[in-house]
Amino acid sequence: MKKSWILIAMVVFFYAAGMAQRVDVAAVLGYPQTILYNGKIVTMDDPTFESKVGTIVQALAIRDGRIIYTGTNADVQALAGPQTKKIDLKGRMVLPSFTITHEHLNDWSFQEPRAFKHILPNDDKVVSRWLPGKPAKEQLAMLEGVIKEAVSKAKPGQWILISCTWGTKFEYARDMTDIFDKSVSKEWLDQLAPNNPLRVRDGFLGSVHNTKAIEAWRAADPTASEPKEGSNFSKSGKSFARPIDPMAMFHNDIPTLAKILNAEFEVWASYGMTSYGSGPYSLNNLRAYYYNEQQGVSKGRFGWAYQGPNWDFNTLAELATTRSKGDYVFLIGAFASSGGNCMSVPGKEEFKALAKTQTTSHGSWDTGGASFGNDENDPDRGCNMAPGKPGRQRVIDTVAAGLGGKGMHTGGDKDIDYFMDAIAEGAKIGNLTAAEVCEQRNAFDHALVRPQQYARMKQYCMMMSANNFLIWNEDGHPRMRHANAIARYYGTEYAAWTAPRKSFTDAGLMSSYEIDRPLPQLIWKFIWVGMTRINEEENKAYGPQERTDRIIQMKALTRWGSYYMHKEKEFGTLEAGKWADFIVIDRDFLTIPDDDIPNVKVLMTLLAGKPTHLTTEYGREIGMTPVGASTWPEPIPDGWSK
Repeated sequence: MKKSWILIAMVVFFYAAGMAQRVDVAAVLGYPQTILYNGKIVTMDDPTFESKVGTIVQALAIRDGRIIYTGTNADVQALAGPQTKKIDLKGRMVLPSFTITHEHLNDWSFQEPRAFKHILPNDDKVVSRWLPGKPAKEQLAMLEGVIKEAVSKAKPGQWILISCTWGTKFEYARDMTDIFDKSVSKEWLDQLAPNNPLRVRDGFLGSVHNTKAIEAWRAADPTASEPKEGSNFSKSGKSFARPIDPMAMFHNDIPTLAKILNAEFEVWASYGMTSYGSGPYSLNNLRAYYYNEQQGVSKGRFGWAYQGPNWDFNTLAELATTRSKGDYVFLIGAFASSGGNCMSVPGKEEFKALAKTQTTSHGSWDTGGASFGNDENDPDRGCNMAPGKPGRQRVIDTVAAGLGGKGMHTGGDKDIDYFMDAIAEGAKIGNLTAAEVCEQRNAFDHALVRPQQYARMKQYCMMMSANNFLIWNEDGHPRMRHANAIARYYGTEYAAWTAPRKSFTDAGLMSSYEIDRPLPQLIWKFIWVGMTRINEEENKAYGPQERTDRIIQMKALTRWGSYYMHKEKEFGTLEAGKWADFIVIDRDFLTIPDDDIPNVKVLMTLLAGKPTHLTTEYGREIGMTPVGASTWPEPIPDGWSK
């Protein structure tokens, strides 16, 4: 494989030098294993911030998982050998597969049922139940009966996992977050399941655990500190479940956990995504991802952000030497601190009191960092990176050590100012050049940023992981900055600060993509949202001046996402020498009407030249065996998206 890669590099050199016509690719590399021809292959190789896709070719050739040649039908077909698999695209479009830069697939593996039930379809290991897609009150009215039925099937000591749903469009989210915390308690779960560890999720990440579940988690990880999300976990049982599910349920069974995470990759691949950036949130998750890579069975690429526990300079400096190394699992930076929601502008008076009283299953609006403007008694309330805060020092040390910040949640623009101050201080301490700071590609995720910050961001070559969901819907999460909520609490003129992709691009800054929700089926919808800025529930555009065309949205999903991951030389565009990570879609993304973009269907997704998703119909057409989540036989629980 290494020899093949060296030979590919030689071909790429000659190709880039304009001497491709003098290079016999097949003679140097051997025959391609697969060629695709007669298509509209959009390489996305344009390096500018303009609305240009770059080269469009008819065909490409693949060997050993990498693209070895792109060009005309005649040129590529001439490379084929007797064993080459030939796929006639019949005019269909090919795009690079998508990179999602803040996506918790290790969380969604335990929240949405498809991957979990595919690997564990019965109750032998974990008894799992998924509430149907109904309004929140109806789900919670059913909950006691569902728990009792699950307990009746469980063996003593066996884990029970119960998940409510926020709906396929998060239509039940606000009601569920309002009442879940008041309806489900550890004491109640102890009564219902005295002999089994039990976890109940609210439809997202908010969870309640009974005493047996807390004990199982402590036994699996005796040194673990209290989960960051939630308070008094050992007493209340309430927290985000992200570190607990993988550590406690699968602490002695990494292979099964690895299969579940791989299956979740397959679910997302069916909508076009193959690479993801996030914190692992549990050592077991990271072990499982590496287990899949070591076994040679990875179904996706995972760029992970370090989350501790050691934050000393030597540890961070050592980690910096390993950044981006690896094909399927690789370090991209450090999640040194979550940014707070503090803002540089004052909130409306009528909502300041509301912020102090509202409590949901995802935390209090006030203690969650939702500072509604400057507090005269504490001007930095809700700022996690203000001077003197622990998060700030971690960012300083991370930058000084050469690692850089990735995967970090941010909310308000004021804390992004403090984030940039910490970058500057870290660069000074580390005696870093401007180029060395730029190479870290420090990023803020979720994105609420004011225009006056762009110049400084460009100085540090910062990136923004922008979330179009926050334009499209409001799910009741108090620490997220949805565009309509910003308009309501601060003023309509500030709604454009949420995911401001157009002005960010115009400033010569790269943005990437995130959903940050278990909603992979809506990725094409969110492209449309970025183009229209429409909140569908209200049928209103928020921050319409931040609309972009489809090509800028696609650059964020492909080439800019790979740059965020420090992997722009490996994937993100369709060029000779890069991994053959791409999708075949059912219509021409570049020419269809705007309103048809949400209807795009992915027929096939390839990772390193191998299908991770292939529909039955398209498999029949091209003579290949269908694979992936669309072929799984397990029934999907009622009200959960297919």
